[in-house]
Amino acid sequence: MSPDVTLSRQIHQRALEISSRYKKAESELLEILDQIDRHRVYLKHGHPSLFLYVVRELGLSEGVAYNLITVTRKAREVPELSLLIGQGTITLSNARKIAPVMTPQNKGEWLKKAATLSHRALEKEIIKVRPQSATQEGVSYVTEKRVKMVVGLSEQDMLALRRAQDLLSQARGKPVTLEEVIAQMTGEYLKRHDPVKRAKRQIIKKGKQAKPVALQAAPPHGTNLRPTRVPIPANLLHQVRLRDQGRCTYTHENGRKCSQTRWLEIHHRIPVSRGGENSLENLITVCRAHHGWIHQEEKPLAALH
Repeated sequence: MSPDVTLSRQIHQRALEISSRYKKAESELLEILDQIDRHRVYLKHGHPSLFLYVVRELGLSEGVAYNLITVTRKAREVPELSLLIGQGTITLSNARKIAPVMTPQNKGEWLKKAATLSHRALEKEIIKVRPQSATQEGVSYVTEKRVKMVVGLSEQDMLALRRAQDLLSQARGKPVTLEEVIAQMTGEYLKRHDPVKRAKRQIIKKGKQAKPVALQAAPPHGTNLRPTRVPIPANLLHQVRLRDQGRCTYTHENGRKCSQTRWLEIHHRIPVSRGGENSLENLITVCRAHHGWIHQEEKPLAALH
């Protein structure tokens, strides 16, 4: 046997071994991510979501993180999915593609398609039942300060966007681009609905600070009465939102600050049940995940800034 043939076989065998380990690692990663998700380990490390934990702690790309999390959660609903991935019957890529359309009721059909169809053929089958899958949303930088955005729209929404383009062109007296229309609509929406912008307007308009609101004195010893929760005054809410700039203020013990700007809630540093009042000093903005975490674990108040 020639040296070239021997070397070729060795390289091929090595490739098979590495490929086998890679498939096993994918399966193991799905398993551990499921445990991390179930036990909310990401919160213990200062992250508001599993996605940020995977990207920042595990060092995986956003695309890989999205695929892994999508498949992990779908496998919880359809356990056969992780089994077939571990066996190498279904690729992680195909598993992610069928996740939006597969249910416990139709799993047989989609597991078979994911295992037997080519990548392109599988996409065509998915588009038949979920047309919006034909366009994957995404944003990528084309220059340092400019991005390209890909998004799918229904025909109805596209016609509405074109109508807005016509009206804005009429108002400005010149043709405008879709980019200008989107910028205009986004600005108008934020002006009306961004809590931070609204708070700034209201405080400037009223020009006064809200006074602390006591929530009823603590009940006498030996009684079962609890302090009464009263609504937080609107002006006080505006002050809290403006101070916290519309983001979670939770700081983990390792110094990492939460970056979440969605699913925000107001938390009382001193609970209402212990006589906490509605005051600027006692109210902070936290995301829903860390709000639940604070109440569940009774984190020290020093961890909140």
